[in-house]
Amino acid sequence: MKKLYLFLGVLLACHTGVFAQMEQSRPANRTLALGIKGGVNMPRMLYFNNPALIQLPQSFVFTPTGGVFLDIPLSESFVFSPEVAYVQRGTDMNYVHQPSGAEVYYSIATHNVDLRLPLELVWEVKPYFQPFVTIGAEAGMCLTGQIHLDRTDPIALDETLVVDSANMAMIHAGAFAGVGVRSKMSIGYQDIILKLNVTFHQGLLDSYSSYEKEGSADAVNVNAYHITGYRLPQGLEVSLGIAIPMKPRLKDACATFSNDRRRHSNRGNLFGY
Repeated sequence: MKKLYLFLGVLLACHTGVFAQMEQSRPANRTLALGIKGGVNMPRMLYFNNPALIQLPQSFVFTPTGGVFLDIPLSESFVFSPEVAYVQRGTDMNYVHQPSGAEVYYSIATHNVDLRLPLELVWEVKPYFQPFVTIGAEAGMCLTGQIHLDRTDPIALDETLVVDSANMAMIHAGAFAGVGVRSKMSIGYQDIILKLNVTFHQGLLDSYSSYEKEGSADAVNVNAYHITGYRLPQGLEVSLGIAIPMKPRLKDACATFSNDRRRHSNRGNLFGY
C-alpha cells in the first residue's frame, strides 16, 4: 500500500513539475479552453491471487461516461487537461457453476466521480489533424451502485444489493494511458476544439471493502468474489469532447463586408471609407 501511495505521489508531482516548468513557455497564440465530453466505457474486473477467478468469462458491457475538462497548453507539444468525470465501473458475468450445473448471472455496476490529471503530447500535423498520446492519474469515489446475483436450480437465488461501504471500497485510485486526435476549426467567429480519444484505465486500489476483508460482511457470489485476493477495476473508454477557447478571437468588424456593400462618403477619403 505504501508503494502505491508513493507511486501516485510521484505521478502527481511529475504532472505538477511539468506544468510549472512549461507554463512559462506557453505560446502566446494558445489559450485555455473549457470543454465537455461524453462517450462509452467498457468496464471489467481484474483478479489477482486466484487463477480460477481470472478465467471466469466477463461479458462486454457498454456504459456511459462524461465530464468537463480544461485544456491548458503548456508548450507547442504539451497540453495539461484536468477533468472531472462520471464513469460506471464493475463487471458482468454469465457462466455455469461447477459441479452443480446452475447457470449464474452476476454483475457489479457502480457510479463513480473521478478527478483525472491527463498530460497530452500533441503533434500538430495540421490545425484540423493533431494526433496525441496521453498518460495520467485518477482518483475518485463511488457514489452508489448495485450488485446482482441470479442463479438457477439446484441452487436458485435472486438477490440485489445496493452498493455501500459494506461491499465496495468507496475510494478509487488508478492510472491510464491512451491515444487520440485533436481538431481545431472555426464556426463563424468562434474557434472550437474537438477531441476524440481512446484510453485504457487500470485501478490500483483493491475494490473489496474492509468489512469483507475482516469477514464481517459476506460475499454475495463466492464463485466470482474472492475476499482473500484482490479485485481491481479496469476500463476501456472512448470519448468525444468539444472545447471553446476562453479568449475569443478578435476580427475586424468591417472585414466581412465586400467593397460594394461599404458606405462611401461624398467627401473622398476623409473618413476612410
